[in-house]
Amino acid sequence: MDALTPASPDSLRPLGELVADEPSWHFRIGPAGEGVTHLRVWLTLGPEPGHLAVVTETGGAALVTQSAEQIWAVLARRFGPSLVLLEHHPAPETGEGAGTLDLVRIGANGSPHWSRIWPTPEDNPRHAGLELWMATDGHQIVSRPASWFDGCEGEDG
Repeated sequence: MDALTPASPDSLRPLGELVADEPSWHFRIGPAGEGVTHLRVWLTLGPEPGHLAVVTETGGAALVTQSAEQIWAVLARRFGPSLVLLEHHPAPETGEGAGTLDLVRIGANGSPHWSRIWPTPEDNPRHAGLELWMATDGHQIVSRPASWFDGCEGEDG
């Protein structure tokens, strides 16, 4: 997913109230498996009500990426069709590499498509708009308060 086209800032509305914060949200992986992610959902502000859901990868494997279609379907049933889904991969604890934030869209055939929100190259025409959204709203997604770690490891659910 390194060569993603950056998302359009128009796809990202300002965040309102945080309505769900589940540090150990369980989701299906195929017919017999299960994964765990940190799920946060905000109401979005703007002319039409909606939700912005963020699934943060909490393990080493890219389980969220592999299950994007199933995750989106479950969240759309729970929060409605005006759902924007973001996939967040935090920076490793070792300090090697950077974290990423991607917009996940589900195509008409059910397949997922990713667009990079952050980081975006400075020479990209969408950089300024995405940088502004990150400064005003996205920082809530990529920053990790101490409480984020409380439920991420070792919980049975």
